[in-house]
Amino acid sequence: MALLKIAKLGNPILRKISEPVTKEECLTPEFQQFIDDMIETMQKEDGIGLSAPQVSRSKQLVVLQSQMNPRYPNEPDLPLLVLMNPRLTLQSDEWVEGWEGCLSVTNLRGKVKRCARLHVSGFDRKMEAVSFDAEGFLSVVLQHETDHLIGKVFLDRMEGFSTLTHLEEFERHWMSEQAKV
Repeated sequence: MALLKIAKLGNPILRKISEPVTKEECLTPEFQQFIDDMIETMQKEDGIGLSAPQVSRSKQLVVLQSQMNPRYPNEPDLPLLVLMNPRLTLQSDEWVEGWEGCLSVTNLRGKVKRCARLHVSGFDRKMEAVSFDAEGFLSVVLQHETDHLIGKVFLDRMEGFSTLTHLEEFERHWMSEQAKV
């Protein structure tokens, strides 16, 4: 396996709409290795999610996993999820606001409102159809990662920049607030 380079804000690939993954493409050994490399990169970077555009590949692929993540210490664990060509359908009028960060937008955090519940459909790494409901933290992470597939970063979802915070200041002044939630 290999660690992949994370594309940073300013890289044009982060602003492109990603192409769907085809079954033929997905089932190749090279693409399966790419999925494994994405998972390894996400874990090494203490990410809880990673999209293909974040590693300079314009494909509709996201991977998620969180196990006692130091960047989100108060959030629940999430099992490994590999999702291609995801489609999200909002299922709630309820919105949750929380602090978000991004491996492509390093050293910044900001508050973003996301839908509390949604329905997810797409394909797993074998290109078998998957369909499930997500709420809470999983819903937020899925919305964050799938935004990358349409050329958006969390900054685009902020209502204003008054909560945009350098990571060092977030840890000093706001981390304890997050722990109370």
